Amino acid sequence: MAEKRKIEAMHQNFGVLPDKRCEECSNLIQGKYHGIHLRKCTVYGATHSAASDWRKKYVACGMYNTEYTGRPIIELLKCAPKCMDNERPIDGRESLYG
Repeated sequence: MAEKRKIEAMHQNFGVLPDKRCEECSNLIQGKYHGIHLRKCTVYGATHSAASDWRKKYVACGMYNTEYTGRPIIELLKCAPKCMDNERPIDGRESLYG
């Protein structure tokens, strides 16, 4: 998955906070695995794949320091638009692509 697509999906669904960065967000989890620094966004979805790797420098989305209990965005991107028909809208939006 292209790097740009990840953060664009977050901005499309939750808005953009141009004065904030993901590195300061409580939804960014960081750790080391076999000496490699890993960063994941819990809202986007934390998988065992590089497809969910996150960059600290990304401009934050509207979920900045906000708890999220919905389905991970990466799951919605993988199955869209098929599974979107059965999903609740995110933050009042009609769909991930609408």
